[in-house]
Amino acid sequence: YTGLDTTIQAGDYKLSPALTIVEIAQKLQDATPEEVDFNILPGWRVEEIAAALPTSGLQVSPDGFLQVVRAGRAGTAPQRLGIEGSLEGFLMPGTYRFSRNARADDMVAAFTQRFDETVDSDLRAQFEENGLTLREAVILASIVQREAMLEEEQPLIASVFFNRLAVGMSLESDPTVQYAVGYNETQKTWWTNP
Repeated sequence: YTGLDTTIQAGDYKLSPALTIVEIAQKLQDATPEEVDFNILPGWRVEEIAAALPTSGLQVSPDGFLQVVRAGRAGTAPQRLGIEGSLEGFLMPGTYRFSRNARADDMVAAFTQRFDETVDSDLRAQFEENGLTLREAVILASIVQREAMLEEEQPLIASVFFNRLAVGMSLESDPTVQYAVGYNETQKTWWTNP
């Protein structure tokens, strides 16, 4: 009788059983989801994560996100992880679901919490056995990940890097230079090729 049935939009909705039929019909007029999936791909720099924000449907600005990450201000993340300074490298890749009005702090807290859950105490003990702090282990893992063409190559590459570090040799790894070089305006990428 209101005519709302002719403008219902297909989509996913969260509806309360307390809603009236008319209220449900009104909700079904806008298929814009209240929550958004956000993906962090393995190997992404914080700048690449920030660059994905404007098209994500989230209200977080890239600059606001970068400020939170670089200042290490994500709730209890720095204390929980036992680190100081930038949280780069501690933002666990994967798919996350956030409300559209999530704040940068909320997002970074979720990323670091998943890191904390994934990098468990056994793994941290192995880092210590190898003489690495958590931050050093994250940096080395990032270099190994970027250096490897295939996942099965990673243990061999890590072994080579450990051997080089043991004898005081530099890593001589392209990803370290790529990271330092930064964004390539000509190629429009963070990872210059070749």
